[in-house]
Amino acid sequence: MATYAYTARDRDGNARQGVIDAQTLNDARELVRTRELFVVTIAPKTGQSGGAGLFSRRKRKVKIGDLVIMSRQFATLFRAGISIVECLNAVSRQTESPMLAGALRDVRLSVLEGNTIADAMHKHPKIFNDKYVALIRAGETGGLLEQTLDTAADQFDREAELQEKIKSAMVYPAIVMIAAVGVVIFMLVFIVPVFATVYTQFKAKLPAPTLMLISLSHIITTYWWAVLLITGVTTFFSKRFIATDRGKHIYHRLLLKMPLLGKLNRKVAIARFAETLAGSVKSGIPILQALAVSGQTCANVIISDVVDQVALKVKDGSPMAAPLEQSGEFPALVTYMVAAGEQSGNLDQMLEEISRFYARDIEFAVNKLTRSMEPLMTIVIGIIVLVILLALYMPVFSLTQVLKS
Repeated sequence: MATYAYTARDRDGNARQGVIDAQTLNDARELVRTRELFVVTIAPKTGQSGGAGLFSRRKRKVKIGDLVIMSRQFATLFRAGISIVECLNAVSRQTESPMLAGALRDVRLSVLEGNTIADAMHKHPKIFNDKYVALIRAGETGGLLEQTLDTAADQFDREAELQEKIKSAMVYPAIVMIAAVGVVIFMLVFIVPVFATVYTQFKAKLPAPTLMLISLSHIITTYWWAVLLITGVTTFFSKRFIATDRGKHIYHRLLLKMPLLGKLNRKVAIARFAETLAGSVKSGIPILQALAVSGQTCANVIISDVVDQVALKVKDGSPMAAPLEQSGEFPALVTYMVAAGEQSGNLDQMLEEISRFYARDIEFAVNKLTRSMEPLMTIVIGIIVLVILLALYMPVFSLTQVLKS
C-alpha cells in the first residue's frame, strides 16, 4: 500500500490538500472522491523509498489497540442500524492509524463492489490476521456481526495485555543474553588473538580446548562475512521451511515440547481456543462454525488440527469432550469442564471459566518463568565466561615449564 498526496476542491470550491493510503493511483482517486472532493492533482508521496520509507512504514504499523477501538466503534455503529458501508466510512475517519484508515477505505470500496467484509479484509493480512477475518466471516454468515466484533475486540484487548506481560517478563533475560553474546564476541575478537600471538611466539603445545577457542576466534575475525552469510541463508531457508505445512507442524510441535516455554505455549493456545469458542457460542454462532473459528485463532496448528477433528466428530453427533480427551493435547481440566458444560447446557459459561482460569495461570507461569530464568541466565553466562578463561589460561601452566627449561 502506497501513500499519495493530493490537491482537491470541495463543493464550495475551496482548495484542500492531504495524503491518502491506497493500493493504486486509481484507488486513491476513488477514495478522495468518497470524501466529496474533486481531484485537481494526485501523485505518490515523495520520500517513500530507502531508509526513510522503511522508517515511515514501521512508524505507521497498526497496533492491537487500534484494532480494538475500531472494532468497538464498528460494533456500536452497526448495532445502531447504520449500514456497513457507512460504518466503514465512519471508523476509517475516526481511527488514528493512517495505515488502518487506508485499509478500511479499501475494504469499503471492496464491499461496494459486492464482496463480503471478510473477503475484503483478507486482502490485508498484515492488518487483519486470520483470527480477525475468521471471526468477521462467522459473524457475517450467522447474522451476528456486532457480537463477533465485540468478541474480537475483547480478545485482542486481552491478547495485548498478555503480550505486554510476556514482553516485560522477557526484558531481563533478553538484556542478559545480549550482554553475554557481546562479551563473548568481544573476547573472541580482541582478547583471544592476543593470547594466540603470545602462545605462537613460545611455540608451546596447546591443549585441545585452547586450539578450538583460537580457531573459533580466527574464523570470526577473518571470515566474519562467511559467518553472516551462512547465518542469513540458514535463517532464510528456515523461515521458508516453517512456512510449509510440514515445517509448520514440526515447528509448532517443538513450541509445545520445548523446555520452560513449552507448557506456557500450550496454555496460551488453549486459552485462545476456549476464549474464542466461548465468545462465539455466547454470540449464537452454530457450534460447528464456532469450532472452525476457534481452531483458526489458537495460533498453533497442532491444537488447530485437534479442533478440526473434534468438529468432524461433533458433526457426526459426538460430544466435544470425548475427542478432546482422546487427542492427548488438552489437559483433563479442560475436557472435564467441557463435558460438564455439554451435559448442563452451559457450555459457554464453562468455556469462560476455562478462559479465566488459564488467564490467571498464564500470568502465574510468566512470573514463575521470569524468576527461574534470572538465576539460570546468570549461571549460563558464568559457565560460558569460565570455559573461555580456562581455555585461555590452561597453556600458561605448560609455558612455565618451557621457560624453566
